Amino acid sequence: MRAVCPVGATFESPDGAVLVDKSRCLGCRYCVQACPYGCRFIDPRTHTADKCSLCYHRITRGLTTAVARRADGARQLADLKDPADPVHEFLRTHKVNVLKPQMATGAKLYYNGLDGAVR
Repeated sequence: MRAVCPVGATFESPDGAVLVDKSRCLGCRYCVQACPYGCRFIDPRTHTADKCSLCYHRITRGLTTAVARRADGARQLADLKDPADPVHEFLRTHKVNVLKPQMATGAKLYYNGLDGAVR
């Protein structure tokens, strides 16, 4: 998706989050069309591309994401670059999948026991 943006508004942060710089976005919709997950949209208020940022503004302040705050622990935020993070043991011992693996997007969002119909 970064390659389709004519002004480079889509970028990857140093810690791996894919974000949109709304101050650079032209609203051309190229990234909306290219998104393999169908998650991008044009914000009707700003007329720029938008997507889930995984609460990046919270993560950079040492907080967790809004979705990871579930009481049942169904969603976890992990540091894939930290070999001591418990996520590595989980990835080794569970059958995890990413959405649309055939797209080779380098997805970093893993699902435990994802139904094949969803993939």
